[in-house]
Amino acid sequence: MKKYLFACFVVLFAFTVSAQDEKLEEIKLTGIVGEALGGEQMSPEQVKQKAINAAKIKALQKAGIEENIKSYTDYFRSESDNTMEELFTSDVLSNIEGTVKEIEVVDAKPGFTMENQIKYTVTINCTVVKYNVSKDLTFDAWIEGIKPFYKAGSGLTFTVKPTQPCYIRAFVFTDSSYILLPNDWEKSKLLAAHEITAFPDESIMNSYEMTIYKKEKETNRLIIVLLKKEIYYTGNLEYKEITDWIMSIPPDERMIESFAFQVFK
Repeated sequence: MKKYLFACFVVLFAFTVSAQDEKLEEIKLTGIVGEALGGEQMSPEQVKQKAINAAKIKALQKAGIEENIKSYTDYFRSESDNTMEELFTSDVLSNIEGTVKEIEVVDAKPGFTMENQIKYTVTINCTVVKYNVSKDLTFDAWIEGIKPFYKAGSGLTFTVKPTQPCYIRAFVFTDSSYILLPNDWEKSKLLAAHEITAFPDESIMNSYEMTIYKKEKETNRLIIVLLKKEIYYTGNLEYKEITDWIMSIPPDERMIESFAFQVFK
């Protein structure tokens, strides 16, 4: 009986791994060239990063990722310009169906144009992760209760009603980044489909208190990620790393919603 159960476990594990592998393929590319011209306010390092981003776009196209390529362009530009707000107000993250990793810059040549404009040409080796699945249009949620304005000291509350059982991950971005859910008091749990779950949990005495210090007002952005599988974020609290983590999850296993609100003194 034990041998039979063990055999069943092995078969189930093999099927799970195989199904996961079928969702993506990794394509190693070498000698991808990217070029960029600098603007008046751009440093040489920023121009170099812009050229690397251009090479990453070429790598994605070479790997066969043509659809929604504008989303990648917007995302990579946010890396250079730190335009977090622009990134999250669009559907960029929802439309991305792959990513570029293990980037090695093998050559980087600075120069100038005839108009004395700085120019960078880079050559990279990289790995493109190409997902063979698309966004699951049946995986969605009603998220309600988030207001556009809050007074400092007031509390953030909201409800989530998903169409499928899922786990919630929530991040807040201001001048810094932090994890809202799960936290020390609210552990990760499976949200039931078509049932309303309130946050924070009613067992917590206080709501998510809105604070502000040096400024008269501050813009916050709340990113809610619903996941079919219980995956934890364990990286640094930086929006670039957080968005890279979001993109590493197959698009059919995640649902993303973004909310902006301002906190006033």
